[in-house]
Amino acid sequence: MPRRYRRLSGGVRRPSSWRRLTQQFKLRRRLQRLKLALIVVVSVLLILSAWSVWKFLAEPFKTSASSTFQNDYTWDGNTPFDLLIIEVGGVDEVSPPTENIEVVSLNPGQGLLTTVSLPVGYQNLRDLYGLGNLSGNRDGVGEVANAVRRILGVPVDDYLLIDHGGVKKLGEVFPKVHGFKDALTFENLLKFPEFLGVARQSMRTNLNVLEILRIVWYVLGVRSDKVTQLALDPKILGDQAALDQELSPYFRDEKLVAEHLKIQVLNGSGEAGLAGAVARIIRNVGGGVIRVDNYERQDLEKGYLLLDSSGSYTALRMAQIFGVSDSRPPRSGSEARADISVVLGNKNSFRSE
Repeated sequence: MPRRYRRLSGGVRRPSSWRRLTQQFKLRRRLQRLKLALIVVVSVLLILSAWSVWKFLAEPFKTSASSTFQNDYTWDGNTPFDLLIIEVGGVDEVSPPTENIEVVSLNPGQGLLTTVSLPVGYQNLRDLYGLGNLSGNRDGVGEVANAVRRILGVPVDDYLLIDHGGVKKLGEVFPKVHGFKDALTFENLLKFPEFLGVARQSMRTNLNVLEILRIVWYVLGVRSDKVTQLALDPKILGDQAALDQELSPYFRDEKLVAEHLKIQVLNGSGEAGLAGAVARIIRNVGGGVIRVDNYERQDLEKGYLLLDSSGSYTALRMAQIFGVSDSRPPRSGSEARADISVVLGNKNSFRSE
């Protein structure tokens, strides 16, 4: 009887072990189903993001009508690039106030990423965009860009116009984003459809898709110690020498400096002070200006370069920055004193026509 009892007792344990195995099997199946469900959800999100990316590639952002930004130059990812960001009350309003102005400078030669913020209370910057849209040419973006060039003495290659409501919505979509690199995470990439919806309503830019991708790629590769944010005080804006000393190290083009070519700037536009403003930009990016003067004509529509050979990097940069793509050989006399002469016309002016 005791042995038989022990055998019966041993037989009782088997159902308990079987239940545990059954429960473990069911748990595994549930985990597998949960894993498959998560994979499906992530896949759907990725497909939606991919669809949004394709739609974005097929239909880029709207642009703002601007005669100032008609250059066909596309940033190659290797030369310095300066993006003007203008935040206004509403991109669809005729004359909204300006809330914020920044220049974002990408400098691959030095590996730098620099943002320069201007106080909109300085001079008439707050109202300049709206006044530009009310003028005959309706070029508020161009008016702001020209003012920024004159005030800071730096190039402006492209622009991004965004309204204040769009900035708020983006803050709600990306609450943890406080800088460029904070936005470039997997979690935020899944929110691309939401971003695209806000961007299409609230942004205008002349950036093309290739430039946007190159900007993102560059930002991803910038070291944290190479990122600088400059908030300019109105006092330094009134001191041109101090301002140039502050900004020029961030905007200096090392390739241009290495060529060390002699540059002269000749004003053929009829606009007083244009040659001096252009010469200041050239110096701030590292160019050697040896002469600033008026050209023999003051009615040029579009400027050009005078040089013996168009193969220099400096000539390429002058063409990109100032839109003087045509080149001609220099004549004898003052034109031949410099390696490159930048001749300016009305279309190279800092005022919108």
